[in-house]
Amino acid sequence: MVFFNYTTMQMTAKIVYYGPGLCGKTTNLQHIHDKIAPQSRGEMISLETETDRTLFFDLLPIDVGVISGMKVRLQLYTVPGQVFYNATRKLVLKGVDGIVFVVDSQLPALTANGESLRNLEDNLADLNLTLDQVPFVFQYNKRDIRNIHSVEKLNETLNPKGYPHFEAAALHGVGVFETLKGISRIAIQSVRHKLATSAPGARSEQSQAEPGPWSEDTGPLFDMPEEPASTARGSAEDVRVEFPEETAGRQEVRAVATKGSLDIKAELERLRTMTGSKPAAVAKTGPQMDRRIQDLLLSERESKQELKRKAGVEVPADLLHTASNLRLNLVFEKDGQEQVVEDAAAFKLVGNKRLRALLLRLDLEIKGK
Repeated sequence: MVFFNYTTMQMTAKIVYYGPGLCGKTTNLQHIHDKIAPQSRGEMISLETETDRTLFFDLLPIDVGVISGMKVRLQLYTVPGQVFYNATRKLVLKGVDGIVFVVDSQLPALTANGESLRNLEDNLADLNLTLDQVPFVFQYNKRDIRNIHSVEKLNETLNPKGYPHFEAAALHGVGVFETLKGISRIAIQSVRHKLATSAPGARSEQSQAEPGPWSEDTGPLFDMPEEPASTARGSAEDVRVEFPEETAGRQEVRAVATKGSLDIKAELERLRTMTGSKPAAVAKTGPQMDRRIQDLLLSERESKQELKRKAGVEVPADLLHTASNLRLNLVFEKDGQEQVVEDAAAFKLVGNKRLRALLLRLDLEIKGK
């Protein structure tokens, strides 16, 4: 499910790279991260358990433009290839908006590919989904190796429904961006379809129809027909996905230690809400905003809202040296009038005679009564 940040007016689609161990999932994301211009990519993160440091969950948010006034971002993940990490695979699949199944084209890997594909279908079933309900493409990787199956054999064995497929040699960067653009176009098209069918007044039969398999809406070269203006959120804009490429060399991957499934789940939720750039200016609601998108956002909004901000405040140095207490007041503005809640938080300062800077980290919950 697309993640909506209604504070910054962004929608984030989650793309998961799935497949057996050593098929090239991480290689795909590493190449993308190394070639994308720095201003268009975020930090790559690896979640590592105490028992297996090669367990990767790569996160890569990428800007892909604006749809009906909302900024769209992609977050790219991989799942662990090892079967015994299946519980973690399910956690990564939660809320997925598009799947790339990376196939190892080598002759001995056909059985492993089939088992991983069946595992994907089982895990989606646990989430009450099927492959036909999720934007889905195959990437036939390792085409640069001699002992490989033909594309015809892979399609016959793994892809009888005819989902879009791309040939690749991810280690050399061949077919990597073609695959990314392909799944991105389908995922964004799916977002537009969901927005259209969720809008007030949308045709009931359209909203009940299941769009799949996705290859029916695409050609062999991925020349996807665009939605009519009446169903594309009131816009005739094309789904065009481009990524600014810039050779920057291999970048560091930041490792995050995790201890168990609960820890991994919490970290994935935190990564889901991350963005790789500064928050965009909050868009104004009302006539300037498409009413149907606004209605959808309101339906997605929960009763709780979490705001994270960083701020720097300069004060006279003698205050830091001599003050014995620090109190925070909250100022709410309503209709141009300010209402102050005094002493929302208070702290005692001890041993601060040589203090040059004070780092204050708050977890402040504000409740209505």
